[in-house]
Amino acid sequence: MRAAADTVEKAAGVTLSPVSEESSVPDVLGKVTSGEADAGLVYATDVKGAGGKIKGIPFDESGKAVNTYPIAPVGSSRSKELAAAFIAMVTGADGQKTLGEAGFGALSNLPP
Repeated sequence: MRAAADTVEKAAGVTLSPVSEESSVPDVLGKVTSGEADAGLVYATDVKGAGGKIKGIPFDESGKAVNTYPIAPVGSSRSKELAAAFIAMVTGADGQKTLGEAGFGALSNLPP
């Protein structure tokens, strides 16, 4: 998360001076949802996962700190068909709908 915060800080041209720095996004989220912190930098998926306990505020610079989650079968897998089926499910319409509802963005850079 620190890398994402640094990226956003640089993109916005600001210097952040946090009162505390947590070691993980769930820790930040916990401080905000409990009222220990007035604000915190978390991912959009974490805002959605908080079930309305917090309010997310979108900002343009957040687009500079996007995580990529690769998906691929393990070459030495003994369950190649199962791995392929899982990847097809995740990358298919239903999987993408479910991930979108959780706040994840659309697929990109898929091989043909």
